[in-house]
Amino acid sequence: MPPRLSKPTNVAEDHRPLLDMLWRFYVAANEPATRRIAIVIAQDDDRKATANHETVRRVLTARHLPEWQTVEVVFEALCRIGDVDPDDVDDGDSDYFDRWDHPATHRGRLRRLYMLARHGTVEDLPRTRQAKAQQEAANKARSAIDPWSSAPPSAFSDEPPI
Repeated sequence: MPPRLSKPTNVAEDHRPLLDMLWRFYVAANEPATRRIAIVIAQDDDRKATANHETVRRVLTARHLPEWQTVEVVFEALCRIGDVDPDDVDDGDSDYFDRWDHPATHRGRLRRLYMLARHGTVEDLPRTRQAKAQQEAANKARSAIDPWSSAPPSAFSDEPPI
Protein backbone atom coordinates (compact mmCIF):
# COMPACT_ATOMS: atom_id res chain seq x y z
CA MET A 1 0.00 0.00 0.00
CA PRO A 2 1.44 3.41 -0.94
CA PRO A 3 2.32 5.76 1.90
CA ARG A 4 -0.24 8.41 2.75
CA LEU A 5 0.53 12.00 1.96
CA SER A 6 1.35 14.40 4.73
CA LYS A 7 0.21 17.96 4.61
CA PRO A 8 3.16 20.21 3.75
CA THR A 9 4.20 22.82 6.27
CA ASN A 10 6.63 24.95 4.25
CA VAL A 11 4.17 26.52 1.83
CA ALA A 12 4.20 30.04 0.43
CA GLU A 13 1.85 32.31 2.36
CA ASP A 14 -0.26 33.06 -0.75
CA HIS A 15 -0.75 29.34 -1.40
CA ARG A 16 -1.65 28.35 2.18
CA PRO A 17 -5.45 29.06 1.99
CA LEU A 18 -5.77 27.13 -1.28
CA LEU A 19 -3.83 24.18 0.10
CA ASP A 20 -5.86 24.21 3.33
CA MET A 21 -9.09 24.02 1.35
CA LEU A 22 -7.87 21.20 -0.88
CA TRP A 23 -6.79 19.29 2.22
CA ARG A 24 -10.25 19.75 3.79
CA PHE A 25 -11.65 17.80 0.85
CA TYR A 26 -8.78 15.30 0.82
CA VAL A 27 -9.45 14.44 4.47
CA ALA A 28 -13.24 14.38 3.84
CA ALA A 29 -12.56 11.81 1.08
CA ASN A 30 -10.75 9.66 3.70
CA GLU A 31 -7.26 10.45 2.36
CA PRO A 32 -7.38 8.36 -0.82
CA ALA A 33 -4.23 7.26 -2.60
CA THR A 34 -3.13 9.55 -5.42
CA ARG A 35 -3.55 6.69 -7.90
CA ARG A 36 -7.20 6.32 -6.85
CA ILE A 37 -7.77 10.05 -7.36
CA ALA A 38 -6.15 9.82 -10.82
CA ILE A 39 -8.41 6.87 -11.72
CA VAL A 40 -11.52 8.82 -10.68
CA ILE A 41 -10.34 11.75 -12.82
CA ALA A 42 -9.76 9.46 -15.81
CA GLN A 43 -13.26 7.95 -15.47
CA ASP A 44 -14.97 11.35 -15.74
CA ASP A 45 -16.18 11.86 -19.31
CA ASP A 46 -16.88 15.57 -18.77
CA ARG A 47 -13.48 16.49 -17.35
CA LYS A 48 -11.85 19.70 -18.49
CA ALA A 49 -8.32 18.42 -17.89
CA THR A 50 -6.51 15.30 -16.82
CA ALA A 51 -4.05 14.52 -14.06
CA ASN A 52 -1.95 11.44 -13.42
CA HIS A 53 -1.10 10.30 -9.90
CA GLU A 54 2.13 12.28 -9.85
CA THR A 55 0.33 15.49 -10.79
CA VAL A 56 -2.24 14.82 -8.05
CA ARG A 57 0.59 14.34 -5.55
CA ARG A 58 2.27 17.57 -6.60
CA VAL A 59 -1.02 19.50 -6.29
CA LEU A 60 -1.72 18.11 -2.79
CA THR A 61 1.84 18.62 -1.56
CA ALA A 62 2.10 22.15 -3.00
CA ARG A 63 5.06 21.33 -5.25
CA HIS A 64 3.77 23.83 -7.79
CA LEU A 65 0.60 25.67 -8.72
CA PRO A 66 -0.77 24.08 -11.89
CA GLU A 67 -3.38 25.50 -14.23
CA TRP A 68 -6.88 26.05 -12.83
CA GLN A 69 -8.35 23.15 -14.83
CA THR A 70 -5.95 20.70 -13.16
CA VAL A 71 -6.75 21.99 -9.66
CA GLU A 72 -10.46 21.80 -10.49
CA VAL A 73 -10.38 18.16 -11.69
CA VAL A 74 -8.44 17.10 -8.58
CA PHE A 75 -11.00 18.96 -6.45
CA GLU A 76 -13.94 17.37 -8.31
CA ALA A 77 -12.42 13.90 -7.90
CA LEU A 78 -12.02 14.49 -4.16
CA CYS A 79 -15.65 15.62 -4.03
CA ARG A 80 -16.82 12.47 -5.86
CA ILE A 81 -14.79 10.19 -3.59
CA GLY A 82 -15.98 12.04 -0.46
CA ASP A 83 -19.59 12.28 -1.71
CA VAL A 84 -19.61 16.09 -1.46
CA ASP A 85 -21.47 18.42 -3.84
CA PRO A 86 -18.81 20.81 -5.20
CA ASP A 87 -21.49 23.42 -5.88
CA ASP A 88 -23.01 23.34 -2.41
CA VAL A 89 -22.77 26.42 -0.20
CA ASP A 90 -19.39 26.56 1.50
CA ASP A 91 -19.70 27.15 5.24
CA GLY A 92 -15.93 27.30 5.70
CA ASP A 93 -15.80 31.05 5.17
CA SER A 94 -19.08 32.51 6.40
CA ASP A 95 -17.92 36.10 5.83
CA TYR A 96 -17.38 35.59 2.13
CA PHE A 97 -20.20 36.19 -0.33
CA ASP A 98 -19.71 36.45 -4.02
CA ARG A 99 -20.10 39.77 -5.76
CA TRP A 100 -23.86 39.33 -6.18
CA ASP A 101 -24.40 38.62 -2.48
CA HIS A 102 -24.92 34.91 -2.86
CA PRO A 103 -23.18 32.57 -0.43
CA ALA A 104 -20.06 31.14 -2.04
CA THR A 105 -20.04 27.55 -3.23
CA HIS A 106 -17.12 25.22 -2.55
CA ARG A 107 -16.05 25.55 -6.20
CA GLY A 108 -16.41 29.35 -6.15
CA ARG A 109 -14.37 29.66 -2.99
CA LEU A 110 -11.69 27.34 -4.40
CA ARG A 111 -11.56 29.46 -7.57
CA ARG A 112 -11.19 32.64 -5.48
CA LEU A 113 -8.35 31.08 -3.44
CA TYR A 114 -6.67 29.85 -6.65
CA MET A 115 -6.78 33.34 -8.15
CA LEU A 116 -5.35 34.73 -4.93
CA ALA A 117 -2.50 32.20 -5.02
CA ARG A 118 -1.84 32.74 -8.74
CA HIS A 119 -2.15 36.53 -8.96
CA GLY A 120 -2.08 37.86 -5.41
CA THR A 121 -5.47 39.56 -5.81
CA VAL A 122 -9.04 38.74 -6.79
CA GLU A 123 -10.57 42.20 -6.76
CA ASP A 124 -12.97 43.34 -9.43
CA LEU A 125 -12.79 40.43 -11.82
CA PRO A 126 -15.33 40.78 -14.64
CA ARG A 127 -18.48 38.69 -14.49
CA THR A 128 -18.52 35.81 -16.95
CA ARG A 129 -21.43 35.03 -19.26
CA GLN A 130 -22.07 31.83 -17.34
CA ALA A 131 -22.24 33.72 -14.03
CA LYS A 132 -24.58 36.28 -15.61
CA ALA A 133 -26.88 33.55 -16.95
CA GLN A 134 -26.93 31.83 -13.56
CA GLN A 135 -27.74 35.09 -11.79
CA GLU A 136 -30.55 35.90 -14.24
CA ALA A 137 -32.01 32.39 -13.90
CA ALA A 138 -31.95 32.68 -10.11
CA ASN A 139 -33.64 36.08 -10.27
CA LYS A 140 -36.29 34.72 -12.65
CA ALA A 141 -36.97 31.74 -10.37
CA ARG A 142 -37.18 34.06 -7.37
CA SER A 143 -39.67 36.30 -9.24
CA ALA A 144 -41.86 33.33 -10.11
CA ILE A 145 -42.02 32.26 -6.46
CA ASP A 146 -42.28 35.68 -4.78
CA PRO A 147 -44.99 37.96 -6.22
CA TRP A 148 -43.56 40.95 -4.32
CA SER A 149 -40.09 40.64 -5.77
CA SER A 150 -38.95 43.06 -8.39
CA ALA A 151 -40.15 41.66 -11.68
CA PRO A 152 -40.00 43.25 -15.10
CA PRO A 153 -42.94 45.53 -15.83
CA SER A 154 -45.82 43.96 -17.70
CA ALA A 155 -48.97 45.22 -19.38
CA PHE A 156 -51.04 44.39 -16.28
CA SER A 157 -50.41 45.79 -12.85
CA ASP A 158 -52.00 45.44 -9.41
CA GLU A 159 -51.16 49.06 -8.65
CA PRO A 160 -53.91 51.65 -9.00
CA PRO A 161 -53.41 54.10 -11.89
CA ILE A 162 -52.62 57.26 -9.95
